[in-house]
Amino acid sequence: MTSQPTPRLSGFAGVVLTVRFLTELALLGGLALAGTQLGSGVALAIVDAVLLPVAAAALWGLFIAPRARRRLPEPARFLLEFALFAVTGVVLALVGWLVAGIAVAAAGIGVAALTRVVAKDG
Repeated sequence: MTSQPTPRLSGFAGVVLTVRFLTELALLGGLALAGTQLGSGVALAIVDAVLLPVAAAALWGLFIAPRARRRLPEPARFLLEFALFAVTGVVLALVGWLVAGIAVAAAGIGVAALTRVVAKDG
């Protein structure tokens, strides 16, 4: 932990960062939902439903999060974010949740791009 003050979320940038957080939760939830449909059998479905979001959260925490020790520089960070949301969308579509997959991918990628413009995510 650092002793840096936490930035205040205000104005449009605050709204964008809040929506970004919500899209991150949707990514994890979407992967968990898709994981329940991927396994052949209850045990494998549970394992998939846990491992997919954990793997995504680990990648996010290691390379994308603002306090990540190995935070990727732009544009690599954006490309990883893009890939995570795109893969989530594709996986959701493959298990029969086409509209949810499109929504998660489009919202996640759009907000990721918007964050870099509005909230100066550097």
